[in-house]
Amino acid sequence: MMHFKQIESIIIEILQEADGRFLLPYQIFEKIRVKDQALAQHIENEYPSAAGRPPMGAGAGIYYSPASFIAHALDSFMKVRTEITKEWLVTSDISIKEVQPGSEEGVSIWAWKETT
Repeated sequence: MMHFKQIESIIIEILQEADGRFLLPYQIFEKIRVKDQALAQHIENEYPSAAGRPPMGAGAGIYYSPASFIAHALDSFMKVRTEITKEWLVTSDISIKEVQPGSEEGVSIWAWKETT
């Protein structure tokens, strides 16, 4: 079973490299895949897109996938890391390939914002 702590340092690194810009959990996972293929594969093995379920990123919030694992981890991290910022992207009237919200709130987006 994957634990959030196993991905904390790489997620923080990815958010810091985004230089204050917001990323979708799906994008963060894709960046993990580039930085550490073994870790990405481990996450995918733990949270596969099973038959009858949409691909990762589609229906986030309804189906547990690598992207939703990332979002839940970030929710946990932001309780102690005040630099992690969460906002909601309202998805009405737009379409993002591979990303369909599973929540009426929209899709979570994340950034690292240095506190002053």
